[in-house]
Amino acid sequence: MERPPDTLKSFANRLAEVAGAQSTPELVRLLRLGGLLGESDRAVGRGTDVTFGPTPHPDHVGIWERKLENGKECFVRRMETISEWDYWCQNLGRIEKKGSKKRVVFIGESVARGYLYDPEFTPAIALEMILQPHFEEGVEVIDLARTNLSHEIKHLAVSALQLEPDITILFAGNNWGVAFPGTSDIAQLDEALTREGMAGVKRVAEMQITRIARRIINDIASAYESKGVPLVWIIPEFNLADWRDVVTNPPHLGKDSNREWLSVLEQAERALRDGDLRRAEELARKLMEIDHGLSAAGPYILAECCHRTNDIEGERKYLEMARDSVCWDSSRMLLPRTYSITQQVIRDEACKHKSQIVDSPALFKEYLNGELPGRRLFLDYCHLSTEGIQVTMGAAGTCVLRSLQGKEVPWYTLGADQVAPPLKTEAEASFLASILNGHWWQSYDLTRYYCTRALSLSPHVGELMVTYIDLQTRLIPLKIRGQAEQHIASIGSRLTRHFLLNLNEKRLDKVLLAAIVDALEEFGFNGGEVLDRFRREHSVAFGETNLLEYYYCSSADQPQEVAWVMRINYKVYKPHFEPKYYRAFGTESKFIFVGTAGCPVRLSLTCRLPNNALGEVPISVGLNGTLQAEMMISRQWSSWEITLAGDIVREGLNKVTVRWPVPEFESGEALEKVVTNLFNFWELKFPNFFPVFGEIHSFTASGAPIISTTPAVQPEFATVEVS
Repeated sequence: MERPPDTLKSFANRLAEVAGAQSTPELVRLLRLGGLLGESDRAVGRGTDVTFGPTPHPDHVGIWERKLENGKECFVRRMETISEWDYWCQNLGRIEKKGSKKRVVFIGESVARGYLYDPEFTPAIALEMILQPHFEEGVEVIDLARTNLSHEIKHLAVSALQLEPDITILFAGNNWGVAFPGTSDIAQLDEALTREGMAGVKRVAEMQITRIARRIINDIASAYESKGVPLVWIIPEFNLADWRDVVTNPPHLGKDSNREWLSVLEQAERALRDGDLRRAEELARKLMEIDHGLSAAGPYILAECCHRTNDIEGERKYLEMARDSVCWDSSRMLLPRTYSITQQVIRDEACKHKSQIVDSPALFKEYLNGELPGRRLFLDYCHLSTEGIQVTMGAAGTCVLRSLQGKEVPWYTLGADQVAPPLKTEAEASFLASILNGHWWQSYDLTRYYCTRALSLSPHVGELMVTYIDLQTRLIPLKIRGQAEQHIASIGSRLTRHFLLNLNEKRLDKVLLAAIVDALEEFGFNGGEVLDRFRREHSVAFGETNLLEYYYCSSADQPQEVAWVMRINYKVYKPHFEPKYYRAFGTESKFIFVGTAGCPVRLSLTCRLPNNALGEVPISVGLNGTLQAEMMISRQWSSWEITLAGDIVREGLNKVTVRWPVPEFESGEALEKVVTNLFNFWELKFPNFFPVFGEIHSFTASGAPIISTTPAVQPEFATVEVS
């Protein structure tokens, strides 16, 4: 594609600046990026197309390859792809040559895979159950949905024509976010950032998302039109009613806008707490004016104002804006979601090609009589519940019958209640939903809802929950841990074994385990005593706790900080690796440790204010909401010890807060660094989009000698330079 002249000029200017500054590493990086050293971001081990992946072998369809067995053609799974098999349909070892049955090919991502139900129950299974009574000659649904499928759907869908489908359904769009940027993308970002600030980054990101989505749909549609095979596109929806992203501060805004934004947010939240909705709405709009839609804070406040006045359509509008506000942010791992722009592109382009559409946002609105889609239809942010699968596959079934039989069957007559998994599977899926919601910092109420639902459907989940408390909490030898895993394997289905034993993250789980314990006690299980007993093993009275370790840091409701601490490279979490230093992206940092009542605690903290130009300024440290110490720190690393008296330490979980001063926002310099970091995409580094309020090199909690009840701060005992 021909690059815009202005963009090339900006990129050339950047090259000239770096060359003039004699920055050899940066110059080499830019030359590589531009392909001027014979290699670029679309080479060097990334195949010929970094966005869509390498073109598949002509005899391959996903993990399957064409074979001739006993004179008959079929597709079988390739052994060299065995590491991927769990992402695909586990019950589809081979795909036979098409026979007399009508063949429906079903392609999509984790929502289409039936995430949290798979392999016991999936949308493809539901669709086949819905269609069977309507085809005397029989019908088969070939399930090619793959968890984590992204832009590669383009190649998969085209290669699936080898399976001779009578119709193909594509259920995708949640993973069509910002792609790894090419040369022109970064050049456009550079120019937009220089001229418009971070608002330009959002605009360019939306342009890239739109451009790639159009290409996916048009390339697939063209291939299917050439073969005369009809297509159905299912547009995904998001859990607007229940899911809430953790609100973060906006990126660098320029001038003194970040400081103003923080002040306006505080006023808006106070107005909302006081019930002054008119004032809260006014301030929320001011927030959005300042941050150009780069933060979810303003839309969430406006949505809450609409909720309190029963303005459902207004609430829907602002919750969609909150969902879409993160589309530009390539500095952290974002949860899958279909943005409004993606939904509209699918509508527009599919209509141009005369493909049928299942418009889930409109479908769910009709089904719920105008209410917002929430926990009835979703298990989490975007993965469907059984009811959501029934409604969506009913609408898909209507499209299939219209295309293959020429008859109109209303969707609401097809998604019957019997198209559902066994109660045991439904219960386990709800339990897994509680884990996923808890691990993504959702509310106690939502997490508790799924725990309670799981137990109400099948009591065997109670035993699974108690064993999960054991698995998450105990500091035990591998042999004993293996016994807990064996117990889960013996009482859980394939579904539960896969998620709890292969995908689960070991975490302190402050909110999740509290919800599990409370739900267990409601149904007659004694989970609280088990949790308290196992948690005592983590008490700092028995040894030192690294508060930056993933196990503890992940329970402090700060996903952006956790992403930074555990970074290894671009958008990759590695919870089992040694943590890096901590960056605070707001005025308050939170940490959790397990204490023993009456036992004093020593906090050892090494920190600095990286952007402070005012010399020494105070920060404060609190315990469980009460100020314990203040200290003067600067741009240099300094180490402190804070001793907390035993009578202020709680039995069990204790929350430490570090309060940082609002920095002097050097937005011009910071934005220049962002420009430079955009080019570091080639090296898979995090771009620094956000202001940093403070940094912590190390933070530990351990037992201390018995002292008086007066909290004390010892003077600085060391000042160190840390690279």
